[in-house]
Amino acid sequence: MERVQRKLRKLVLVSGLIMAAGLVAVFAAILYRLSEAENRRAPATVTLDLPQGTTVQSATGTADRLTLVVESPDGKTSIVVFDAATGQPLTTFTLGTAGQPSVKIAE
Repeated sequence: MERVQRKLRKLVLVSGLIMAAGLVAVFAAILYRLSEAENRRAPATVTLDLPQGTTVQSATGTADRLTLVVESPDGKTSIVVFDAATGQPLTTFTLGTAGQPSVKIAE
């Protein structure tokens, strides 16, 4: 009976050590992921090239896009969508039609 109890104690001890090692590994993985996520969110400096005299009326951003409503020196209002990581323009929407005044966006 003593031999069985000794084996049982050893098995319980080994099982407890394995469980403790597993918990340490899980917490280490969580801390690693959290620190890695903070490093990826480091702010980047991006320069947007807009024509001289352009006025930015509003700006909206998401994780990967920046949308600006701009008014050009000739009075046309446009919506310009930029890639937030590179600053490259992706799409430009010009409001108004040729020969007619531009549509003004309410503020």
